[in-house]
Formats: sequence, structure tokens, C-alpha cells
Amino acid sequence: MSRSDSVTVPPVTERTTLDDDAALRRAARRRRLQQRQTVIFGGLITVLLVAALLAGAVWSGLLPAPFTRDFSREDSSDGQVLQPCLPDGATAVPLGSITANVYNGTDTAGLAATTGEALGAAGVLVNQQANWPQGTYEGTVQIVTGPLGVTAGYSLARLFPDAVVTLDGRSDESVDVVLGSGYTKMISADEIAALDPEAALTSPEGCTPVSAPTEEPAEG
Repeated sequence: MSRSDSVTVPPVTERTTLDDDAALRRAARRRRLQQRQTVIFGGLITVLLVAALLAGAVWSGLLPAPFTRDFSREDSSDGQVLQPCLPDGATAVPLGSITANVYNGTDTAGLAATTGEALGAAGVLVNQQANWPQGTYEGTVQIVTGPLGVTAGYSLARLFPDAVVTLDGRSDESVDVVLGSGYTKMISADEIAALDPEAALTSPEGCTPVSAPTEEPAEG
């Protein structure tokens, strides 16, 4: 080979080797950072999707809500449910003044949601729709309320044939509607419209008198 055909190869210096090593280390760091970001963002997206699915299931009544009221239902010693008596001269209250929670005590998915929608269409303020925390209710419909909501409970019971009104110790006028295995449907919208909004209410036979809470007199 002649001198004119020779190729000059630059010598490999120590500086060139150091630059190559630094470039390799930077590339490795970038890969590790990208992998870490992928894992973190993937985990966050998965958590958000699971939370959205759970929220949808609770809203539709397929799953119980994490914060629900525990019932302190009053039963007699022989297991018979005690029903509260209405105040003397009680008349029905407007459905629009009633706040209700609807609970599904059956294996039928979505029953609380559909019944809650029907109550809302009738004017009732529906606060919560969920599965019954006690599990399965074998009756038809149980309406649970406190001493302040007895009249509201019996007013709402007019919408559910064979409904039973029971008492717990809550301090507000809210009403819980528990749908049982014997439940089929509410009365129709036409039947609700035909109800006397100020009809006299009657207590069931053998009911238990209820002492309404009284306000303490103000000092002075």
C-alpha cells in the first residue's frame, strides 16, 4: 500500500474513554428514571380507576357505603318488632319535606337505586342509596325513623304496601327505607298523585307510645 492510500486512525485517548463512560451512565439514569415514572404513574392510574369503579358500585347500590347508620331497632323480648304510635291528631306531611335513605336488603342488584329514583320523582329528598348494613331483610319494607320523624315515617309508608314503621334513637327527622325480600314495587305515580296530602294518619294496633324530645328551657 502506498503512502497516499493509508488511513489515519485517531488514537484512543483516556479523555475519549471517559466521555463514553459518562454518556453510558447518563443513558442508564434516564432509563431508570423513565421506568420509575412509568411504575408510579401506572400505579396512580390503577388506584383512580379502582376508586371510580367502587364509587359507581356504591352509588348504584351494588356495594354498601363505607359510612352508614347502624340501626338500633327496638324489638320486644319475643322478637316481635315494636311500632311507634303517632302523635294525637297526626296528619300526613308533604313528601317534599321528607329526607330518606334507601337500603337494599335483598340480593337484587340496583334495587335501592331504582327505588330511590322513584322516590325522588315523587318529591322525596333521597340522601343515600346503598345495601342494607344488616345484610338481608326478610320482610317487605321496613321504615326506620327516630322520635322526631314518626309522622314522616308513616307518611312515607303510604307509598309502600305492607310497610312496617319502626323506631331507633336518631335525633333528626330522617327516614330509612329498607327494601326486603317481599318487596315488589311502590304504588304508581298516579296513585301517589291521588293521595290526600293532609290525610289523617292512624297508628297500628298495639303500637308503642313515643315520648317526643323536649327542649330544655333557656336560662333567665
